[in-house]
Amino acid sequence: MENRIVLAREYAGLSQKELAYKLGISPSTLNGYEKGNHDPKSVGLIGIAKICNVTTDFLLGLSNNISKNEVHVNFSDVPIIEEIIEKANKLNLDGLSKLNSYADDLISSGKYSKIKIDERAM
Repeated sequence: MENRIVLAREYAGLSQKELAYKLGISPSTLNGYEKGNHDPKSVGLIGIAKICNVTTDFLLGLSNNISKNEVHVNFSDVPIIEEIIEKANKLNLDGLSKLNSYADDLISSGKYSKIKIDERAM
């Protein structure tokens, strides 16, 4: 669970100190959770999930989906997505994080994005 708490905190863009403050605990307590020295009680786990916008299933290791947002895809329209998902299922959490980061880079470049961002809106 400890690695998943770190990933959730980083996903939310929070430092240990910021997340600890939002949870109402000391940074050393959060550090203990992240290092696996002790586990948060259910209230703390729910708090981490809410603040970081992740699911408790992700934190508990029951799901590899970090985001609460659901994605609906028609695989018959985009067969390559099935291949990407098969490859992603073979990755550990660090690999998934890198894959996600790479996808963000591709999208933000604008070269590969389906939706072109109007620069005047920025």
